[in-house]
Amino acid sequence: MNRFLKILLIIIGTIIVILIAGYFLITSYLTPQTVRNIAGKVATEAIQYPVEIGQVGLHFGFKVGITIDDVKIPNAKGFSREPMVEIDRTTLNLKLLPLFGRRIVISGLDFSGIKVKVERNKQNKLNFAAIIPKEAQGSSWSLSLSSVTISQGNLSYIDALTKTEIEVKDIDQEIKFQGSTISAAGKSTVYILKNKTLPEMIVKVGNSVAYDTLKKNLRIKKLTALYDPIHLSIDGTISELEKLDINAKLKVDDMSKLPTLIPANSRPEKLSGTLIATCTVSGTTKKIVVAGNSELKNVSFTPKGLNRGFTKIYGSLSFTSKAIRDISLHAMFGDTKLELSGAVNNLNNPILNLKTKAVGDLQDLEMLITDMKGIQLKGPLTLNLKIKGSAKKPSYHGDYNINNGFINGIGLAKPISNFILKGTIENSVARISKCGGSIGGSDFSLTGKITDLKKPVIEINNTSHLIDLDEILPKPEERKQQQGKTAPITLRGNTKINKFVGANMEFKNINTSFSYENEVIDLRKCTADAFDGKVQFDLYYNANSPEPYRINTKMTSVSTKKILKRFLNFENLEGKLTGVSNFQGRGFSKNDVIVNLSASGNIKLINGVFRNFDFITKLLAWLGIKDYKVLNFNDLLVNFNIDKGKTKVKDWALSSKVGTFLTNGFIGLNGNVNLNVTTTLKKEYSDIVKKYHGDWIFPIDNKGQATIDIKITGKLSSPKFSLDKNKIKQRIKGKLKNEFNKKKKEWENKIKDLLKGK
Repeated sequence: MNRFLKILLIIIGTIIVILIAGYFLITSYLTPQTVRNIAGKVATEAIQYPVEIGQVGLHFGFKVGITIDDVKIPNAKGFSREPMVEIDRTTLNLKLLPLFGRRIVISGLDFSGIKVKVERNKQNKLNFAAIIPKEAQGSSWSLSLSSVTISQGNLSYIDALTKTEIEVKDIDQEIKFQGSTISAAGKSTVYILKNKTLPEMIVKVGNSVAYDTLKKNLRIKKLTALYDPIHLSIDGTISELEKLDINAKLKVDDMSKLPTLIPANSRPEKLSGTLIATCTVSGTTKKIVVAGNSELKNVSFTPKGLNRGFTKIYGSLSFTSKAIRDISLHAMFGDTKLELSGAVNNLNNPILNLKTKAVGDLQDLEMLITDMKGIQLKGPLTLNLKIKGSAKKPSYHGDYNINNGFINGIGLAKPISNFILKGTIENSVARISKCGGSIGGSDFSLTGKITDLKKPVIEINNTSHLIDLDEILPKPEERKQQQGKTAPITLRGNTKINKFVGANMEFKNINTSFSYENEVIDLRKCTADAFDGKVQFDLYYNANSPEPYRINTKMTSVSTKKILKRFLNFENLEGKLTGVSNFQGRGFSKNDVIVNLSASGNIKLINGVFRNFDFITKLLAWLGIKDYKVLNFNDLLVNFNIDKGKTKVKDWALSSKVGTFLTNGFIGLNGNVNLNVTTTLKKEYSDIVKKYHGDWIFPIDNKGQATIDIKITGKLSSPKFSLDKNKIKQRIKGKLKNEFNKKKKEWENKIKDLLKGK
């Protein structure tokens, strides 16, 4: 035992002597100046670029190494002033045996506190292009690396072109060199600074990879990226740097944290739920083949601009680099159930083959967008739709059905109830096989089609038993409250209406073409029974303030009393009216008509009566023809022009029991008059005037009929009469002739031409 102990002590002593001798031998060679010279040469010769170094030392431990503090590599010209590289401490691990032969062989590099700044300037140049790595060994040193370690590393990237800033911090990497294999393992944190499209992002990255330099095989043992809530993990191999065999898994635990990654102009209003996706990447780097599956769990999604979105989205799909297949998704939109299935092929130029189904209620569409605020919808809804063809120009086919629907708040005075809508969809056209409902007491039943589904244009053929305009168009005070709530549709087509009422009017047997858009009703070539006669008219009515309307009419044998009572509250004139008139105004009340009505026309009244019309009674009484409260007439031909409530009278020709009257001048709808009347009285009434006004002088024809020129001013209810003595003198001298018959014939011919449409 004593002998063994002696031998052990001799060995230990020998080792100590060798170590001490080796230490003195190495230190005698690696003097401080030699170490500094070696450090400087390694730094400059390795990258062929000026390097600033601080304190240099010799480190003894399990390894012998040269330590270099405060290494700085200045930035290239044309970039920022901060150094390109800063290293707190660099350790060059040296092989021991070559040192005894006074040779420097570097076996490992340790970098602690390294800061690297990579920049790209506006001229698209990188600052690192100035550093040229040198593969050959230096004159007094060589590389035989077995490891490189990086601790507390920091790399920043600033791109002046894209205005992107990325920082990689807390870099811890260990790189090993074993034969032909280079392996790397470690972790880091990537900071992507906020820019115009993305928020600030912090991504934690982990890696463990190995590369065979001879076989050129890259093995990814594990590559992970975590950006809460996104988890990405990758493993696999890339053989010969070409053949791919990679597995990837993506999991998003909480999608509510994703919207900030989506550009603001398309960012959804709401997004939540879970997404899981797995895929394999095979093929080659030149021809990548992707295949995988994705699953959605309890996802909610509200597109931008909508107040309501899709909830409870569950389902799955498979995908490749060329297509999305086996789509099977289920979702809720309010209480409406939605299903989507099918595939999308050729993702470079997507070809759709999708099928969707919706079963629910119109109520789920309420408040869908802000413009629909206040609109009420109810009624069972079903929709089946197939979408095929190119995504740029898809083809749609399907059917839809709404039963017992209710719609309110779209600009109508009363809601639509008992609403039924059935039909088919073919591309951008929805055909209506059946549509009907009620608006108060009004009803409609139609067929047609809808084009431009984004801004619906509905072309229809309608039949109604009753349309009540007062139930359809809201009152002025209600329109102010509903301003901006016009029906978001355009209607046009033809309609037949048995009875049409509203605005104190009644029409029957209406047959017309029409359009409705933005509360504007436009009727064309409308024929109807109204005012006890036949009416043809075009109507333009804008329910928006200030309510301009236009009515162009052709009337045949209508009740003069009824039509004048409706528009002028005038009941003293009876008879049958035929003619053409055009009206324009801003309301249908009496005051609106008086103030705003503009009109023109040519009309003929026959077999009429002025009954208790003070104006006529007072005119006859002034002439001396007393107690004529009722004046029958054969016909009255009128050409009129009303401008803002003032009527221009031009050659109005009246044939009556008393005689003829030819009238010119103005009559205001407020009752003011300024008229010139030429009357030729029959003999018996001429005799009364001669007897009553013995001092008057006026011409008398060979039949004993007196022709009298009269001026009338004041009001219709209290007119003032006087003789037009100048005209009477000219008439006596023969300078003026009685043109009654001529004017009457002119107006009759004109009315006939207008009624024929000439």
